[in-house]
Amino acid sequence: MKLGLCTIAFQEKPLEEVIDIAADYGFDGIELWGKPPHLPEDYDENYAKNVRDMAQRKGLTISAFGSYVDPLMHLHQQHFEEAFKIAHDLGTDLVRIWSGGGASRSIPAADKRLILFRLVSITQWANFRNIQLGLEMHNNHLTDSAATILETIEAVNLPALKTYYQPLTRSDADEPHAAAEKLAPHIANVHAQNFDETGKACPIADGVVNYTRIVEILKNANYDGYLEVEFVHGDNKLEALQRDRDYLASLINTTNGDALKDLDIDPV
Repeated sequence: MKLGLCTIAFQEKPLEEVIDIAADYGFDGIELWGKPPHLPEDYDENYAKNVRDMAQRKGLTISAFGSYVDPLMHLHQQHFEEAFKIAHDLGTDLVRIWSGGGASRSIPAADKRLILFRLVSITQWANFRNIQLGLEMHNNHLTDSAATILETIEAVNLPALKTYYQPLTRSDADEPHAAAEKLAPHIANVHAQNFDETGKACPIADGVVNYTRIVEILKNANYDGYLEVEFVHGDNKLEALQRDRDYLASLINTTNGDALKDLDIDPV
């Protein structure tokens, strides 16, 4: 597993500065936030390639393009095509997408059918371009539970469609460890978030979600993608970032050490 920083964590800063932060704090890659000021409103090939080059100069990989496209958008095909172009220019094969549609408990049946119908076409399109799509796991979307995410993936039934994992805080949300277990074989990326018993966001190490368990679940599913810091919480954001980064790194290092031990190799 690798360490990632979502540039939205520092959405108030210029992208070049966020790339510097990611490199200075020892991250392996960044997920590009798909909104201004980190990405222009209109597709700009040169801009995306410059972002790729800036990251590469700092020894970073673009882990994913965090787009905001969804199948119910007006001119959705055009928006998806632009997202695929941006991913290609950035040098990543993972595009975060949204399902749309509102909360799964109340989404109209016609909208749900339309989402699934369009996702089949879009995923075929992505599969042809060797692009992986990661469904955002988020409240007020069709993909707001493990059950509806699995239903969506199974309905589309194409290898290019995967899911993000992140714990959700609403009162009827899935128990986060159980959700990770159910989704583990389909997870393309992880937004590591945590919250206290009241649902308030907090440092990743301190909340109700036990990330030692989450990492073990991912390890058992042979997940080798990113654990990403999406938001940082505290008066000093850089201190909070260091704390979250070091905590996730300790979990990854423990996992890597166990793997080497199993092979009778001493960790360097």
